[in-house]
Amino acid sequence: MTEIQKNSLDTLAKRSLPRWEELPDLELYMDQVLSLIGRYIPSGEAKGLTASMVNNYVKQKVLPPPVNKRYGRGHIAALLMLCTLKSVMPISAIQQLFQSRGGAEGLQQLYSGFRELYSQVNRAVAEQLSLLPSGDDRLFLCAALGSQAAQSLAMELLGELG
Repeated sequence: MTEIQKNSLDTLAKRSLPRWEELPDLELYMDQVLSLIGRYIPSGEAKGLTASMVNNYVKQKVLPPPVNKRYGRGHIAALLMLCTLKSVMPISAIQQLFQSRGGAEGLQQLYSGFRELYSQVNRAVAEQLSLLPSGDDRLFLCAALGSQAAQSLAMELLGELG
């Protein structure tokens, strides 16, 4: 395994999201929200998040509407989950996930569980991929195939959310 691959796995193992209490408790304007999301999650997951996308998520009722054009802690938590999941799930599936947990009222509990799982899964994946034989250049394919298998399973289980 190359040094770059080892560093990438170490970075993956250390990935985490802020606790609910660490999210800003004051309301933010759109540009502040976009900047904050970009700092909290890896660039690949937040890539392309724009004000118009956030507005569309509100129109589609994936996110609750802002209050006086300001976004609160719940919006930020929902956007962190949405940005993390949107590359592997349709937006409608993420909306279904949010609604199955009680909508805005259940958001804190959903986010806290999501945050824990996010860290645990990142550590577990990094650990499993680090077990590949030294010098093996298949790390990229193993990561991609693992992602595809997990995405397929997630979509099969989606129906159980209700």
